[in-house]
Amino acid sequence: MPLVGPCNGARALKEKIEKNPGALKITHQARGRNGMVYDLSAEGNRLTVSIFQRENPQEPGEWRVEARASRADEAIVVSEWGTTRAVALKSVGNVWTARAMADNLPNFDWEAVAKLLDSVRAI
Repeated sequence: MPLVGPCNGARALKEKIEKNPGALKITHQARGRNGMVYDLSAEGNRLTVSIFQRENPQEPGEWRVEARASRADEAIVVSEWGTTRAVALKSVGNVWTARAMADNLPNFDWEAVAKLLDSVRAI
């Protein structure tokens, strides 16, 4: 009977990353001032995704997701609101993709980003 549990899941993830070192992965996650922050990397590109819940009734949605390729002050930040975290992330992905050429943003597979964040219950 195969062993099942968190250790085996972590081992399988480690083996998958070792087989494809350029694959999309979470490199760091932390609780930020008002929400969660996830640092991701893929093919040498970095992406920071921050997820915040609405703080006051005047805000346009329940959840706000921000994405940036750098933590530098001059970094371009794509921020979108949604009724759910997943909806807000999808909107960020759409805007990011639309602005990628003009703003020289790295390309990301936003469906893969959503799957990865869903795997850690971020969305």
